[in-house]
Order: sequence, then C-alpha cells, then structure tokens
Amino acid sequence: MRNFPKYFSEQARQPSGLFGRIIMPVIFDRGNLFLNRFVYDLMDIKPDEQIFENGCGTGQLIKLMASKLETGFIEGIDFSPEMVIIAKRKNRKHIHRGTVKIVEDDIEKHAFIHRSFTRVISVNTIYFWEKPKHIVEQVTNLLQPGGRFVLAFEDIRQLERRKLSRDVFRLYSEKDVYRILENGGFSKGICIESREKRKLRFHCAVATK
Repeated sequence: MRNFPKYFSEQARQPSGLFGRIIMPVIFDRGNLFLNRFVYDLMDIKPDEQIFENGCGTGQLIKLMASKLETGFIEGIDFSPEMVIIAKRKNRKHIHRGTVKIVEDDIEKHAFIHRSFTRVISVNTIYFWEKPKHIVEQVTNLLQPGGRFVLAFEDIRQLERRKLSRDVFRLYSEKDVYRILENGGFSKGICIESREKRKLRFHCAVATK
C-alpha cells in the first residue's frame, strides 16, 4: 500500500472494514491503556456518577468506570459501527443491568439534550474534530453545573514524529487545547495534568463548568 500513513490515520479516526474490526481494536486497547487509566484516576468516580464518553472506541474505559457505579449511568457514543459492536460486546453485562448505553452517533452532528451529565470524557479524539469549538460547546451543554470535562491527548512532539497524515490528524499543544476549551465556553476552571510513561508524555485537560 503506497499511502499506508493516510490509510492508517483514516482507520484511527473511524475504523472500518476487516482492518477496522480486527487490527484497530488491538491497537486501541494497547495504545490507549495508559491514557484510559490516567483519565480514570482523575475522574474520582462516585457511585451515582452520570458519565458521557465521546468516541468510546472499544468500550475499554467504559467497562473500567462502570464497575464503580451503583446508581450511576454511562452513555458512550462512537461513529464507527465496528467500534460500537465491540464496545457493546465488551460491556454486555453492564448494558443488561441498565448501567451502560452505547450507540452509534456523532457529537458534531447532533445535539444531545435528553440527559445531563456530571462528567464528560474523550480520549484521543481531539485530533479528528472538524469543528473543535462546536464540540466543546456541545460538551458544556451536556454538563450539569459544576460538572467536569476530561479531555485526554498525546503530546504534540511525539505525534509529530509519527507517520500520520496531516490531512486526517490535527495536532494540538497544551496551549492549543486550553484555548479551544476556553473558546468553547469553559471560561474558568481549566487545568492540564501531564504524566510520562518511559519517554512518552500524555495530557489530560480538566475543565469545570
């Protein structure tokens, strides 16, 4: 394949076909493990938490969070049908008991007004947002007063070293992410936490409504 970086980048954005069903879930589960744990630690989940995950992928983080809930609820969305199938399978037990709902949807195209949440999270999705300000505005509408948005992303310097298509990936520094959150309605209570794993660096922006 002559343009594998673009093909892989498109699969990272929206897994599809055989490659999306078989290869990408393995890459996501391994590649996002550290960031998912980072988000989970920052969430400080209460038993009655109401959580929304934008771009839930294989549902790995949802499964981890759902085990902490008693009366709480998690809704996850992803615009990849392949990921939704896998996420539902992985969270079958939690879906059956009504703790988790996972649907195929796109936050950029719909207004989610049927429910409000105490937490909204998104891991490694900001690179693919066509309208970042619009998505952050959607998030602020989803959050209850005092609710928090946790946005996880990799350090721009390590992403720049990878063979990623810039037609697909938009790369952001910590300052860029801070500005996006601020412009989208989080005018106060924004901080960015960072962690390192060997030579890699990861960030979580935490914004309070």
